[in-house]
Amino acid sequence: MSVEILKGKVNDSTLWYAKDLNDKSKWLHPLSSAHQDEIINALQFAKENASTIETMTREDFPLPQLSGVLARLGHKLETRVGISVLRGIPLQNMSVDEIELLYAGITSHIGKMINQDTKGTLVGHVLDQGVSYDNIEVRGYTTNAQLTPHCDSGDLLGLLCVRPAREGGVNNFSCSMAIYNKLYEMHPEFLMPLYRGFHYNIRGNGPMGHYRDITNHRVPVFSFHQGRLSCRYNQKAILTAEQLDNSTPLSCLEKMAINYVAELAMDDDIRFDTYLEAGDLALINNNTVLHNRGSFIDYDEADMKRLMMRQWINLPRARDLTFDFADHYNTGPRMGPAIH
Repeated sequence: MSVEILKGKVNDSTLWYAKDLNDKSKWLHPLSSAHQDEIINALQFAKENASTIETMTREDFPLPQLSGVLARLGHKLETRVGISVLRGIPLQNMSVDEIELLYAGITSHIGKMINQDTKGTLVGHVLDQGVSYDNIEVRGYTTNAQLTPHCDSGDLLGLLCVRPAREGGVNNFSCSMAIYNKLYEMHPEFLMPLYRGFHYNIRGNGPMGHYRDITNHRVPVFSFHQGRLSCRYNQKAILTAEQLDNSTPLSCLEKMAINYVAELAMDDDIRFDTYLEAGDLALINNNTVLHNRGSFIDYDEADMKRLMMRQWINLPRARDLTFDFADHYNTGPRMGPAIH
């Protein structure tokens, strides 16, 4: 298997370490009252014109001033730190349906949503459903458990905090490029297995048939293409794939490499921790940043339970990716799960 490999360490504008984000201006963007008013007016416009999440375009959600800010933010996420938090999205006194529509309207000025499951969901709810993270069929966002470092599909992950937990639920962000540099220094023997990649347990999200549950090709953890390094990683999905039909047993070296990436992602020098507040919209570049979430204790009342709304977003001018790296569900590059 011929693999293009980065010679040396990453040293570009996408590289950062935890201490770098102590400067909040690099990632935190409080909305002005004028921008908040634009969002409320745009939501009213969208409702009056019977816009839907599925059909939403930027014309359906006019943001005269904020639109340019969001477009520049999308470019910055692709070329720099890879994390941005818009603080102060006006959600007060809104229904869940209104918040979903508002969310789709805002991100229509950044990129295009892709579906997150076999039902075609575009705005997913990250909500504890009382299931066990130990079950290999369970997706972590439906639990209250401590997750493992990973990235989602699409160029960007969007997380809109509607309600935080009663306790816990810290969000962790780790620069994949910093992880790569530490691997290069400490365990360069792990790099080739990570470039070669692994089959993933896709939990029934592939097309019906032979490869519904597992990727039909190896998905690289690191991919160097056209001068840029990208990362795709999900520890649980890789390790549990071994338990499925059509899987390839992992070698000792491969398992060590997979687990070491997770270990580095939680390293104090690399991991940046923050709590998302109600009205925070976090945007994360899946190709350059891993994310994670701590366990949490929720409220008993259903209308107070922790709720994040999630989107997977493709950027209009994103980096080029190889097919094997960009095809996560046997549905094609940058596509979501198969719709059954």
